[in-house]
Amino acid sequence: MISIEIGNSYSRIKGLNPKQERELKTALSYTVGGSSAYFSGYGVRKKSLLSKGGEFPTGLLERVVAAMGYINNIKDNRFKPPSWPQELFFKYNDYPWQVASVKAAYKAPRGIITAPTGTGKSRAMAMLISNIAVNTLVIVPTLEIKKQLSQTLPIGTVVENIDSSALKNPNTYKGIECLIIDEAHHSASKTYRTLNKIMWKDIYYRYFYTATPFRNDTEETLLFESIAGRVIYKLDYKTAIRENYIVPVEAYYIDIHKQENDCYTYQEVYKKLVVENSLRNTTIARILLSLREKSTLCLVKEVRHGALLQMLTGEPMVAGEFDESREYIPMFNSGDIKVLIATTAIMGEGVDSKPCEYVVIAGLGKAKSQFMQQVGRAVRKYPGKESAKVIIFRDRSHKYLLRHFNEQKKILKEEYGATPLKLELK
Repeated sequence: MISIEIGNSYSRIKGLNPKQERELKTALSYTVGGSSAYFSGYGVRKKSLLSKGGEFPTGLLERVVAAMGYINNIKDNRFKPPSWPQELFFKYNDYPWQVASVKAAYKAPRGIITAPTGTGKSRAMAMLISNIAVNTLVIVPTLEIKKQLSQTLPIGTVVENIDSSALKNPNTYKGIECLIIDEAHHSASKTYRTLNKIMWKDIYYRYFYTATPFRNDTEETLLFESIAGRVIYKLDYKTAIRENYIVPVEAYYIDIHKQENDCYTYQEVYKKLVVENSLRNTTIARILLSLREKSTLCLVKEVRHGALLQMLTGEPMVAGEFDESREYIPMFNSGDIKVLIATTAIMGEGVDSKPCEYVVIAGLGKAKSQFMQQVGRAVRKYPGKESAKVIIFRDRSHKYLLRHFNEQKKILKEEYGATPLKLELK
């Protein structure tokens, strides 16, 4: 007889025969290494989230039940806090999608809530916390997002960034009945999975907010689902545009003159043809100088790349290792600074940038979730803003450069309905 015992973080299945165990083990397997296996030296290998003792992450419960087809007995060992509200309350100016997401969370003890960047996820989160009225811990990926979100959520909500030492202390979780993960697409990482197994096992309610409810590598999809579970509410981009929650995306590209090179590895390409490419950097600098009267965010991956662009333009730069530069972020959001160069680690996701109208993607990047987060920096509504303009670069100097351009072009078309138009610099 097959039975399942459900826990907050992990559950256990019993009574499988050898054939059923092999099939379920395969169904809960993911690839270790994937596309990076060649560089890791370990090669591609499979790993299952089903242990020898039948233990698996509770986020995969529905997948397990579906794989088995029929379970004789399911026992829920989770303790449901008694202080759940009898009815919900909302304000007249709440967005309909925010109300619907709170209602969806009210019906489910855990799950993913997804909505495009700029549609008011922070407000939806605050509404949920106010309604459920239980002790809540919110975890965010960076200190910058922690600072911003702490000003939005109800007083008494505990907000911690994922690298905080407080999250490794069991006392942090005493009395916590609800866990919320912001920018939840990071949840597949080892840090989140370790916390889930060791520190979150007594937390019943769990909600995961993200604009990109998928992983960049398909092998990590299972890991994300193992933590977050299923999507319980989704607001799609087309609906967000139709309901005037955000502005539509326009896309443009600029051709970089092809250059002869002897680059072989991706690292060599990025260093010589992106970071140290004087032609590319001069072109980007010309763009930024031409947009000095428009709210423009130029995103780079490497600090050195940003520093070179700063030298060429004289525009301010924000990077993680320059604490004093973080004062530029509120100045950019208030309109006191029109053009800002920033690393993706600081401004690539989560941080509010309402005035931003132009996003210049100065580096490479073909990972869907990361690229969409960068595009999302400009879609927030703001007086006088009619659209978000995204500028990318086509460079045929190396197959890696062209491949990244083509992937970015594909994402813009498929996710935003925006076909990049060629932009000629005067």
